Amino acid sequence: MASLNQATIIGYVGDVPKISNTQNGRKVASFAIATTEKGYTSKSGVQYPDRTEWHNIVLWGNLAEIAEKYLRKGSSVFIQGKMRTRSYDDKNGVKRYITEIEGETMQMLDRRADNATSPSIQNNVQPAYSNQQTQVSQKDDDLPF
Repeated sequence: MASLNQATIIGYVGDVPKISNTQNGRKVASFAIATTEKGYTSKSGVQYPDRTEWHNIVLWGNLAEIAEKYLRKGSSVFIQGKMRTRSYDDKNGVKRYITEIEGETMQMLDRRADNATSPSIQNNVQPAYSNQQTQVSQKDDDLPF
């Protein structure tokens, strides 16, 4: 039987990505993204509040460099990748586990350009970045919509 490890989220960056380098010099970015399910009121009048979840994201290499340059607190972003769980020993020697999404594709969703060097300035094109290749969505003027 086949299996699939794929996570897709759209949310808001919680803080500026933390950037570091491995011993081999490969750049890595880590940050959290918040996703919120809107609350509602049931037919019986019971109110259910909004529910926010925080997702740990890790990006490597080219994607880490792009995240460092363009992502800011509050940026809207699409991330697609694989779920990874790793363990580490905290400062008291207790083994801790953390689950992260190791991003393979990232697309910035903000419509406004924060600065003149943003790639979304040119023709209002929103880039989609991937570890395999850089893909850029292009506007086709022949479309009726």
